[in-house]
Formats: sequence, structure tokens, C-alpha cells
Amino acid sequence: MKQLVAVIRPEQLPAVKEELARAEFHHLTAASVMGTAPKTEQRVFRGVRREISLFRRVRVELYIQDAQVERAIDAISKGCMNSGGFGKIFVNEVADVVKIWTGERGSRAL
Repeated sequence: MKQLVAVIRPEQLPAVKEELARAEFHHLTAASVMGTAPKTEQRVFRGVRREISLFRRVRVELYIQDAQVERAIDAISKGCMNSGGFGKIFVNEVADVVKIWTGERGSRAL
């Protein structure tokens, strides 16, 4: 089993969700996070110029079978490319999954 974590811009989330649904991935978790970027921005807030170095991002997580990894990466990438092309995808190994309600483990718990 694998965990896919995509860190994307908030405006990319609708397109990514749409592409994942087309690829038959219907379960995901999304959370608002803050992230840095290579360049900072200068913004004026209440008359004071400030340097902004943390930006809003969305962290999207999927837990999938090993055989589905490339299909999920392609769907996320396509959704991101349709809305700006920014972001990163991380692939991690998952040792075990336990479904709390039934006690099922492993791939049956997904």
C-alpha cells in the first residue's frame, strides 16, 4: 500500500478532485497548510510593507494499492497542469491499515 501526498495551490483543488474522480479515486483527505516558495512577495497591510514567505497550500492525501500509484499520479498531475502546473507529489510506503469499525487490516481495510 502507498500514501500519496500532493501539496498544491488551493485553486488547483477542484481540477485535481475532478481528475481523481475520473480515474476512479473517490476517497481523499484535503487540509489547508502553509508552505514556503523560492520567492517571497512584498505586500502592504494596514500601511505597512511586509515580506510574505509563507503561502496557502492544500495537502491532498490518498491511500491506495501499489498497482494504482501511476494512475493516481497521472490524475493529480493532469489536474494540476489544467490549473497552473504547480505542486509536488510524494509517494510513501504504508506498513498497515486498520479499519476501526470492522477490524479489517491491510488492503481489505482500504
